[in-house]
Amino acid sequence: MKLPERLVERIATTIVEELSEEGLIELEDPDLFRRKIIAVFKKVEEEEKQLDEETKRILKEKMNLLEEADLDYRTAFKVVKTRLAEERKININRRERMNQVANMIRDLIMEDETVEIYEDPPVIRKRVADILRNAIREEENIERAVRQRIREYSKNILEGTPEWNILYRKIYEDELRKKGLA
Repeated sequence: MKLPERLVERIATTIVEELSEEGLIELEDPDLFRRKIIAVFKKVEEEEKQLDEETKRILKEKMNLLEEADLDYRTAFKVVKTRLAEERKININRRERMNQVANMIRDLIMEDETVEIYEDPPVIRKRVADILRNAIREEENIERAVRQRIREYSKNILEGTPEWNILYRKIYEDELRKKGLA
């Protein structure tokens, strides 16, 4: 779940500000705690990067089996990644992954000595999950807009091709700039 850095910063800031303003928590150093939340997102991103790298490594080692069985790389990648993710207890579904992140942030709040807690953990977790859902919705809207713009091209560009990937990244960056996230 690679989110734009500015979106992650906005999420962390929103969590700190809203939980504090709503009286759910009190922080000794809000900026330090915001950085700790950002570190949670970086850890999650690193876990997913390692998952992808391990999947690629396994498939590279087993490439001859893929060719013998006439399996396409994409299908094999998805199957291997899903199995590795299950072993590592990493959700690859975006919304479920956000639930995991909400739990991690709740745990961070509960364990951090610099946080004064004024509400039950489930209430805090629900509020964090709501903030994360709103952020994911925003990111999904950006992604939808990018895909729509690609579909509107006069030339039909197949998803997954190098041309599509380059165009996707370019338009995605443009959409992020429009939203003030790049």
